[in-house]
Amino acid sequence: MIRLASIIAVFVFKFYIIMTMNKRILKLLENYENEAVLISDNKDLYYLTGAQFGDFYLLLHKKYPAIIVHEMIAPQVNQYFKKLKNKIKIFTTKEDCSSKLVEVLKKYKINGIVIDVSKIYAENFDTLKKKLTKEKIKVIKEKDITQNLRLIKDEKEIENLHKACTIVSEVFETVKKQVVAGMTELDIYFKIEEEFAKRHVVQSFKTIVASGPNSANPHHNSGNRKIQKNDIVMIDMGCVYNGYCSDLTRTFFIGNKTKFQQKIWDIVKLAHDRAIAEVKDGMKAKDIDFFAANTIKKEGYAKQFIHTTGHSLGLDIHEQLRISKTSTAVLREGTVITVEPGIYIENKFGVRIEDTVLVTKNGYRVLTCAKY
Repeated sequence: MIRLASIIAVFVFKFYIIMTMNKRILKLLENYENEAVLISDNKDLYYLTGAQFGDFYLLLHKKYPAIIVHEMIAPQVNQYFKKLKNKIKIFTTKEDCSSKLVEVLKKYKINGIVIDVSKIYAENFDTLKKKLTKEKIKVIKEKDITQNLRLIKDEKEIENLHKACTIVSEVFETVKKQVVAGMTELDIYFKIEEEFAKRHVVQSFKTIVASGPNSANPHHNSGNRKIQKNDIVMIDMGCVYNGYCSDLTRTFFIGNKTKFQQKIWDIVKLAHDRAIAEVKDGMKAKDIDFFAANTIKKEGYAKQFIHTTGHSLGLDIHEQLRISKTSTAVLREGTVITVEPGIYIENKFGVRIEDTVLVTKNGYRVLTCAKY
């Protein structure tokens, strides 16, 4: 019975991937009538096909979709896409994929190709462009061609993000209970790694453990400083579940705290809460930033808030949308963002509080759940 349930679960997952893939690819191709679109970024390949391996070219075209792959990983590709072989042609090569790509374009008489220059190394692009130009194939340079699609998460993506957020929250609370004076930042860092490993996840970015005056540096590299009695500790951490990232920051105290430290913590928490309270479909990203920044400004610490309020996330820890005063983006239902205001008192201490938040039709849902 358990084996049958597992088989059904795998079948349902593969069916979901195939159906979702078709919808996403069709949406991507809406703006391209005759041109092909080259997808080479591993995260984009996963988003569009569900393949949890990369290093192949996906050539999207309304009539002639194709995959170009080195023969070294061709068995993986053939196995994964075997049910789609009647819809997508797989070409293998012993050399680099760029030469085979040109060959395929010529075979199907495709005279134009869209290349995302933000997702391909400049050197590789230059080499590929020379080959395409030589064959009189038009190169259309674009940036972040999948980002608008990836910005709005579907139900399955939200499930994965919620699970990633639940795991990181659990790990934080588990590790926080173990933090005592005498431990180093790296001791805490590796305890977090150990807890991630127990749950079969990896970090979505390099974990930050910053204590005492180190917490005044937003991107501190965890080191050998020992936690002191009556110290402050800031931990910024995230994990990856089924390809999707979580992001969480908590700042807490070991022993007693000063009135000034508590004051700064309270201001940051108020800024955090006010910004999140305004999150909803149709809200301008810059307005979310305003609610956080203005709260801090009114308390006289505008110069000590030295980064933006947040960013969107998903398959990448930092995706295209920024919660900043210069952003022109509008939040949409299904977007997942961070809200992470902070105040940093140079050479003394810093406080940052961050949660991962889902934008809903009428408001928001906080996905991270670690205690403050």
